Amino acid sequence: MKECILLSHVFIKAFEYQKIDKVNFALEHFRNNNPNSYIIVTGHGKKPNNLKTYCDYVYWPQKIIRSEINYGHPYLVNKGIDHAISKGFKYLLKTRLDSIHLIKDLFKYSLNNLKEKNYLTTQITTWNNPNLCDLFNFSKTLFMKKCWDINNWHCTNKSGLYYHAKNFQTACNQKNWNICITKNCVIKNIFNLKWIDLRSSSNWSIIKHHKSEIMENKLSQFTNYLWGTSEGWINWDEDGYLKSSNTWRKENLITEENMLSKENKIIDKI
Repeated sequence: MKECILLSHVFIKAFEYQKIDKVNFALEHFRNNNPNSYIIVTGHGKKPNNLKTYCDYVYWPQKIIRSEINYGHPYLVNKGIDHAISKGFKYLLKTRLDSIHLIKDLFKYSLNNLKEKNYLTTQITTWNNPNLCDLFNFSKTLFMKKCWDINNWHCTNKSGLYYHAKNFQTACNQKNWNICITKNCVIKNIFNLKWIDLRSSSNWSIIKHHKSEIMENKLSQFTNYLWGTSEGWINWDEDGYLKSSNTWRKENLITEENMLSKENKIIDKI
């Protein structure tokens, strides 16, 4: 087994039964659609009951680690990365445990799209200011470990997006953020990752009635359920182009389209 997936970024309080249902479904979907992957799960709080059924390794303290929340879960992510390293996995895919991707063999999809770059990620990643998505990442495992260097990750006044970006710059040895991200990173749009957000109660109220179709990666009007859409953080049109954001300047968000434009400008200058 050469494929490895790390699922993280979830905590569950004692009476969050709906969250347990969501995570149990996500676990089943990841296992069924990634049968050849070694699945690592790290989380905290109340344990979902399907962990042993669908996962190969679990690190899940029962006490919620408050310092992890809203700062990228660096401690728990590192627990998963360290285990992947100990098992000898060359590449690692990391994503959220409370979500699914309507893609068969997500690891292979990511590997095929990484090409000659060091890192593959998605939104929220920005131009000009160092913000690098800390929720969906794919790279060589040892490179990801550098990007998640916990010694440079201070859970105080900045989000995980910032510390992730600064570690990425250090790993790439490049001080100019725009050049660093353009030369070393592949951006795949949330739309093309078919990244379905289970966190929203409005999403789950519909998704839970279509589990069999979703297990086959079929979901009508899936753009309505993409990660960040219910909050208005990221909105896509039906053709997969970024439509709007109520939190970020649209032109400052890195997409597949404007990344390609930036790459071409750099090539023209060489």
